[in-house]
Amino acid sequence: MSTTTSNAVQSGRSGASSPPGLGKGGPGLRTAEPPKQRRPALAALALVLIVGGALIAALVAVRMDSREPVLVAAHDIAPGTKISAADLTTASVASGSVPVITKSQASQIIGRTYARGQIRAGSLIDQNMLTSTAPIAQGRAEVSVSLDSSLAPAGVLTGGDLVQVVRTSGQGGSGSSGGGDPEVITQALVLSVASSGSNGALGGSGTSSSTATLLVPSSAAAAVIDASGAKAAGIALLARGQSTDVDLKVGR
Repeated sequence: MSTTTSNAVQSGRSGASSPPGLGKGGPGLRTAEPPKQRRPALAALALVLIVGGALIAALVAVRMDSREPVLVAAHDIAPGTKISAADLTTASVASGSVPVITKSQASQIIGRTYARGQIRAGSLIDQNMLTSTAPIAQGRAEVSVSLDSSLAPAGVLTGGDLVQVVRTSGQGGSGSSGGGDPEVITQALVLSVASSGSNGALGGSGTSSSTATLLVPSSAAAAVIDASGAKAAGIALLARGQSTDVDLKVGR
């Protein structure tokens, strides 16, 4: 009897002293955890990029749809030219900060405005290129001057050039003093330069002469014409890219 009881007690102690973690629910037992959702910031960034790309594409599409026909120079337009329909063509461009003139506004400038300066072919016409003031108004006149190859840089003159007209010495002609000092007549703005066959007038058959249309103060127009007629009009280039409202000084 005592032996049985002793065995039972020992058996119970033996069970109580079992190593931890071997029994069910012991502290050494680790259960599997569900996988965690990693890097949520990357997913949010990807979503932002997708939405942003869609917005940019929509904006580009809207900008493309906003193109409208605007006026463009059909050819080179000389300073002081009254704008006509033949001077203009159209091109479709996106609206921007440049004050371009749309095709629907053409009637507001054709026959009513003048080129302020030289306008190159293909240039978008904007309001700063035009003026409503005629170039021969306000005490100015247009004159034609024959360009002698020995007295003028005929090969380089173009519309918008500011030049000085000088009566050369040692030439005949009305109002000139043979053998005298050169006389500065006036400053002038070159409106255009044209060449034509001269049949040898400038030194040989087949050569061509050049004629410049100048904008001059009306008080100096007669002297410029006289010097040109006497083949005593020398031209000196002073500056380029001037507009019709440039200040033109008479004499020295």
